[in-house]
Order: sequence, then structure tokens, then C-alpha cells
Amino acid sequence: MIADAIAPYVSEALKVDVVSPEKGPIGLESYYHNHLASVQVHKRIVEAEKEGYDGVVIACYGDPGVEAAKELVNIPVVGITEASYALARILCTKFLVVVSAETAVPRQIRYIKTLGIPDYQYAVRPIGLTVIGVMSDRMSAKELIAKNCEIAMKETGAELIVMGCSGFSGLRGELEKELKVPIIDPVVAGVHVCEALIHMKIAQSKVSTYKTPPVFQVKE
Repeated sequence: MIADAIAPYVSEALKVDVVSPEKGPIGLESYYHNHLASVQVHKRIVEAEKEGYDGVVIACYGDPGVEAAKELVNIPVVGITEASYALARILCTKFLVVVSAETAVPRQIRYIKTLGIPDYQYAVRPIGLTVIGVMSDRMSAKELIAKNCEIAMKETGAELIVMGCSGFSGLRGELEKELKVPIIDPVVAGVHVCEALIHMKIAQSKVSTYKTPPVFQVKE
């Protein structure tokens, strides 16, 4: 599904491989799930750098493990959430983030505040489905996104929608026609931001924040 969403943007100059960790939670519905997934994602990202990839996109909303991932490699690492918000702030004053389950709302608000985005610039609304629910019934997810966003846009005064789940990827075109408002597909945003960094020949700074951690033994 994610590969299909990215396919229209792939070219001779941009090759994107979509991979998953060998093991981990199927859907991330909590901080605990995020932690379990991050450990496996970090291993795969280190392997990706060794395999010669130019950059990495973490294609899960909420960017689980993105900070540590940036420490572990020298190629650019981009979380789809941070990429989406950076673009949204360029394009409007207030944006609406539509997430899957209600439990995702507080986690997303905390992450937004960590990124330093002021309260006046965003609103977060759920559609009431888990990630697994979104994946198993995408038509219902699309209908719920449209219904909830139409109401929330009027309530909040938001001017743009950020789809806050990689499970929503590929639905942007139909939703934009229906809602008549700009919509950011997070996976597409993440890929394009990462591509831009690669072309600019720049990656996360290793001076302090994302300095490579010291090597130490880990008990298996």
C-alpha cells in the first residue's frame, strides 16, 4: 500500500524500496508498541546505510525511534510526521491532523509540542478506528476521514489536512476532490523531504543532538 502511494513519484532519479522489520507489532497503538518496533527499525536502518542507501524514511506516523535512528547513521533520516508538519507550516496558518484511534490523539499532541509547534497552528481529530481497522477496511476509513474532517475544518478553522496515519496513504487524491482542501500524504511528504536532503548533500548534524553514541557492549 505504501509502495503504491509512492509509485507516482518514483523516477529514474528516485528509487524507493519499501521494507518492514523482520518482527514487531503489526500496528502501533501505544508507546509500548512504538518501543518494540523502534528496536527492529534501528537494526534495519543501520543495515540500509551499509547497503548503500542514500537516505531513510520512517513511514509510521508519530516517528517512533526517529531520534535514535538519526544518531545511528550518517545518511539523512526523516520521519513522515516531522516532514508533514514542516510542509504544513509553510502552506497554512492552521492545519488539521486526522489520526486513527482516539488513543493516538494525546500521543500526537505531545509530539507536536516536542517539535515546538504553537497551539494556534494545529488541531487533532480521530476517526475512531485502530490502525488494523484502517488497514482492513480502507473504504470505511476514507468515509470516516471525509466526515470527520468536514466537521472539524468548520469547528477549528483549519486550512489544510495532514493525514496522521501511514495507513491513510493513497487516499489523498479522492479526499482532496471531495473536501476541496489541500491534503498532505505523510509518506509522500517524507520521501520528498528525504530526497531533497539527499540532493542537497546534507544530513542531521552530528555536533551534539544526533552525535553518534559511544560503542558499548550489549548483553544479548
